[in-house]
Amino acid sequence: MKPTSLTAHQRFPLTDYNYQSVTISGYRGRCAKSVAPSFRNISRHYFQKEARHDFVGEAIVFAMLIIISTVAVASGAQAAVQLCRAFGAL
Repeated sequence: MKPTSLTAHQRFPLTDYNYQSVTISGYRGRCAKSVAPSFRNISRHYFQKEARHDFVGEAIVFAMLIIISTVAVASGAQAAVQLCRAFGAL
């Protein structure tokens, strides 16, 4: 039973001080599953089951990113060399 407050034109409400909380028998305050899987078991499961399916596709995407970034860096280096040559000619 919850404490009841009676408000009757007073500054503070009156509280029932005979409140008794209800206990749940058998409750110990722990999680339902006490043993959590270790990080090693989680990673082992991931590499055995899920990582193999996506590896080829991810490797192809990674290679494409490396090639594209190499082309962009080479183009930027070439532009910087041309800029230095243009300032040297002035």
